[in-house]
Formats: sequence, C-alpha cells, structure tokens
Amino acid sequence: MRSWRLGRGCWIAVVGLMGAMVAQSATAQSAPQSSGITLKVTSRETVVDVTVTDAKGNPVHGLTQADFTVKEDGKAQPIRSFEEFGSEAVPEPEKMPPNVYSNRQPPPASSAVNILLLDFTNAAPILAVDCCIPPLPITWGSASLFRAMERQRHVKQYAMQYLHDMPAGTRVAVLGSANTGHLRVLQGVSSDPALLSAAVDSMQYDTNASMEIYPSNVPNYEQMTIDSWCSQQAVRNRMTLESLNQIAADAVGIKGRKNLLWFTTGIPTMTDPNYNPVSQHCLPDYSTDLKKTYGLLAAAQVTVFPISVRGVPAEADQIGESWPDEHLSLEAVAEATGGTAYYNSNDLEAGISKAIASGSDYYTLTYVPPGTKYDGRHHTIKLEADRPDLHLIYRDEYYAEDPSKMTPTVGLTLATLPPEVSGGDMKAAMSRSLPTSSQLLFYVAVEPSSEPAKPDDPPVMGTLDPSFNGKPLTRYTFSYSISAGRLAYSNGPNATHNGSLELDLAAYDADAKLVTGLSQTVTMSLNDKTVANKEPLSFSQQIDLPAGQLFVRIGVLDHTSNKVGTLEIPLKVEKGLAIKKPDAAKGTPGETSHP
Repeated sequence: MRSWRLGRGCWIAVVGLMGAMVAQSATAQSAPQSSGITLKVTSRETVVDVTVTDAKGNPVHGLTQADFTVKEDGKAQPIRSFEEFGSEAVPEPEKMPPNVYSNRQPPPASSAVNILLLDFTNAAPILAVDCCIPPLPITWGSASLFRAMERQRHVKQYAMQYLHDMPAGTRVAVLGSANTGHLRVLQGVSSDPALLSAAVDSMQYDTNASMEIYPSNVPNYEQMTIDSWCSQQAVRNRMTLESLNQIAADAVGIKGRKNLLWFTTGIPTMTDPNYNPVSQHCLPDYSTDLKKTYGLLAAAQVTVFPISVRGVPAEADQIGESWPDEHLSLEAVAEATGGTAYYNSNDLEAGISKAIASGSDYYTLTYVPPGTKYDGRHHTIKLEADRPDLHLIYRDEYYAEDPSKMTPTVGLTLATLPPEVSGGDMKAAMSRSLPTSSQLLFYVAVEPSSEPAKPDDPPVMGTLDPSFNGKPLTRYTFSYSISAGRLAYSNGPNATHNGSLELDLAAYDADAKLVTGLSQTVTMSLNDKTVANKEPLSFSQQIDLPAGQLFVRIGVLDHTSNKVGTLEIPLKVEKGLAIKKPDAAKGTPGETSHP
C-alpha cells in the first residue's frame, strides 16, 4: 500500500472517463532524394472510446470503421484507426490445495483496467445545512456518524462480495481515501480475489474526527458552525481536484482504457455553484478547475462510473441531506467523462458488476483533430452510427491537455507490469502491491510451522522491525516447489548442472509498513536426469510473523538467467497461533531486508 501526500487534508475521488480522448504523437517521415533531409511531421491524435448497446442495453459486437462518423466542433474528421475490444471467457484458475499458492496468472478477461476507489472522505460525517432560510442552522452528531459508518461498511461489504465472485482474469486495483490527506494504494493491479478482498478489508473507516464542532451555547454559534462547514467543504473539494489530477497523471502510463469506479456521496458543492446559499458565499467557482481535470483524465484515457454509497435507506435517515443534488453531481461527472452514474440502489455489488461489464466491451477509434496545439481549449465530439437502434456512450467533449506534462506522484503505483530486475537486485520487485511476475513459475505452501525450534535457531527468524520486540510471534514455513526445467544452469564436471536461486520474503502490515523480511540463497548441482525430466525441486524458509493482517510478498530469482517470479498473498496471523516470544530482533546470517 502506498501513500500519497497531497497537501493539507488531501483526498482522493476516483473519477474516470469512458470515451477518453488521449493526445498522442504520430510521426511520419519522408526523405527527399535530392537533399537527403528527413522531414518529421508530428500530429496530435485524439482517441475516443465508445460503448455501443442495443435497445435492451446489451453490447453490440462486430461493427466496422465504416459504421461510424466522427465530428469535432461540428466538422467531420477522417477516422485514422479503429479497433473493437470485448470481454472474453477466461478459464477458471487452477484449483489449489488449502494454503497453496502459485504465481501463474490467468489471461486478462478484458484489455481495460478497473480501479475501485473507496471514497471514505466524502462518505465521512459532514455538517449538514438543515434549511435554506437564514439563520441556516447546522447539525452534526451521533446520527450522522452512525450513517457514515454504515455507508463505509456497506462499501467494503459489497466490494468484497464482488471481488469474491468476479470473473476470472478481471484486472482490478484498489485505492482508498480518507481525511488523513493521503491517497492510498491498497492494492495494485491484480486478478487475485483473496488479495484484493483483503486490501479492501484493510481500509480504515473515516470518522472525520478532526472536525471542530462548537457547543450551542457559545457566542456566534451559528456563524461559527457555518464557517466550520465552509472550511470542511473547501478542504474536501481541494483534495478532490488534487487527487483527480494525480490519478490522471499516474494512469497515463497505463496503455489503453481505465475504468474507475468511484464510491462516493457526490460533490454537489463543486458541480453546482448554486448548491445552497452558504456555498454560494463561501466557496469558489470550481468550473474552470473541473474542466482542466476532465482534460487531464481525457488525456489519460480514463472513464468514471460514480456509484452512490447512500443506497435507499429509511426516510428518517434523509433528514438534513440533499440527495437529489448529489445524484445530479454524480451524473454531471459521469456525463463529462463518458461514464454512467449508479444510485438509488442498496445493491452496490450490482453497480460494480454493471460498471465493469460496461467498461469491458467497447470500440476505440482515433482521428487527427484540425487543431494541433495543446492549448487547453474546449472541443466537442459527436459520434454517429449508421444504425438508428444503437445507443452510443462516449465523452462528447474534451480539453486539449498535453499528457507529456503529466508527472506521476512519487509513491503512487498503478503499474500493470512488474518492475525489471537488474543486477540481481530484488528490492523493487519485493515492494508492496506491485503486479505479480510470472517469468519464473513456482508453487508455495504457507502454514504455521509444526516443527520445534532447534537449539541453534536464532532468536527470531527474519529481520523483524524492532517495534515488535517482546511481542508474541508465530513461526511460518514457506515450502517452494519449482520445476527443474524452468531454471537455467551452468555446466559442471561429470554432466552436472549448477544453479543458484534467491528466495525472498517481505511481510507488510495494512499500512504498507515493512514488518519483517528474509532473503536466502540456495545453490544446486543437478544431474542430467533431473533437469531433462523437469523434476520438481523443493526448498523451504521459516520466518517469524506478528499477529494481525499482513500482506506477504514472495520472490524467487534465478541468478543464472535473471528470471524472476513474485507473488503477494494476504495472511492473517491469529494471536492464538503464537508459539514464542523474541528476546531480540536478530536476523539469520546472510539475511537481508527489502523495503
């Protein structure tokens, strides 16, 4: 899990774009024989993603480039390229025995990457304007806190249920936001339901405890509470804009379409300048900032599907809350980015399923716009199909923002490819929440150790963080199985084959803090038969782990070929399993810790 500091009280709202227009460079060259000079012509290319459905809302397949017409600012444009993308049936992953894992990954079900955004900042308790006639009393109390906690709990519950049932090969990343000022990568892109579910479960609730509430008997109580409400909204809105811009900057590095599912209550104080008399006087006009943000999201080919976390509760729970305005704000964001808003439903899992399904079947076309400058100017897009019974969903406008100027925030990692390993350095590959590497396939069984401690064992297996000194630990055994045929060797005497493997473990807590690590090197000298028959080779490691929810990164490096296999698993260590208490945090000789 990574944290991303955005300034005082910063937030993450996940907003995506269906039909994003990505500005890309296309280079054509010609070389006149008379001069030998090469002429480079660079043009700005606009990418449009469009979802096409029939009258019943089912995706329509098999359309061709000739079926579409595209116009920018009312003028027809030649379509430069055209491609159809769709979800595919992926075989179910290999059935594993209990507590056995593999880094073999299923093929992706769709070219799109899906990002779940748990917006607990806007789902946190909020000061509510009870009426729109002066003196505008404001309330905030236990009822608001209770409803906020229920919403956040429901988001986690339904998100985890979807992840448990999601189609094999669905690529998902999980982000979370709270009033701590951090955008947190709870889990990078993965197709592992257990890992993704554990990441969602690790998201802490946001009670907005830092909100200053004044007692009703103080002088100027009403004005003070109104000022407090204004301050709260201003901070949240600023965090929203900063987060969206940074999300776009990081997503631009991922090729293709990104579907961002944003669980939120909405942002009416940003999308509607006339939201209420208080906001009109104390909050700025966000329209210009929102247009710039939409332009950045367009350049990153991002699609947003806002999903309301309010559901359909009892009438009594609606006191002091302006839901219609919030629903309109969700629709405004979805319309501006080419997505679809989901609200007025308690079944959040259905909303997730519909959004991901809608974002998996689409067409992508490109054209070179008349204007070639990245000047931030507004442009309209109109797509037409030659069949009247088709429904097209796409973003019908964009702002010409230069994607090359979008710099990802340090520490935010939504990469879909694992990092390269150079010179045998596994440090980057063992970082929390990075994608699985399948260059070198392996199986690993993970269980609490049943073996008694040996007299020559160190006090602690692994480079345990000193903060856990004196606390109960449980010793776990990691048993590896790797086919001899997957490794590389150097030839030795008497038809032997010599190899070397590095086995790495790195355990992180729910806040992405490294708890302990272990790195060991094993050498092998194998005969022809073992290598030729690709016989399984067995290795094991033991490490002491503290109680709690951990995310354990497992890595194997073949020193001869420099091929790498990595895997991350959720591991909840129960307190009752503790078998020993450490005297000191001392590592086994030869161990190293990976941050």
